[in-house]
Amino acid sequence: MAARTGRAAGVIVMAMTLAPAGCGGDGETSGGGAREESTAAAVEAARAYQQASVEQDWKAACEARTERLRRSWGANTVAECIEITGTPRLHDRSDARVSTGDVVDVEKFGPYPAGIGLRVTVDGGGGVIVHTALRLVPGERGTWLVDQAVNLPETEPTGPEAVRTALQRK
Repeated sequence: MAARTGRAAGVIVMAMTLAPAGCGGDGETSGGGAREESTAAAVEAARAYQQASVEQDWKAACEARTERLRRSWGANTVAECIEITGTPRLHDRSDARVSTGDVVDVEKFGPYPAGIGLRVTVDGGGGVIVHTALRLVPGERGTWLVDQAVNLPETEPTGPEAVRTALQRK
């Protein structure tokens, strides 16, 4: 139980930083209509994931994660993921404002498959601003799933290269 509580605390911190993403640029994704549609679908998947986190819809948030990511947080099933992330928050984040950066292709790194990287900036008000790099990977039937999330340091750049670098160092 103590191990789950510790993991839950880490997940809560991450969930508090994630909020709905809007459509950002498409950085390095030029190359035709199919590529643009795929990129738009990935950005929409990130937005839906973030929105589910803000609304504390843990079932939707857990279903939007890859199995590999859920297991890295100690959840072998969606039900376990819901249990871990379903811990009540200390603060309401429903009014958080979100912006996204350019989408960038990211290479396979360690256990993470190749996919699309995206910076999400959450302005929670009161000077609390958090930048997070997300790795999205193709799921079944044209869906996209969040496979990695890394907070970016406030004092460092947050552009496409910073997203790529962050997703290759963790």
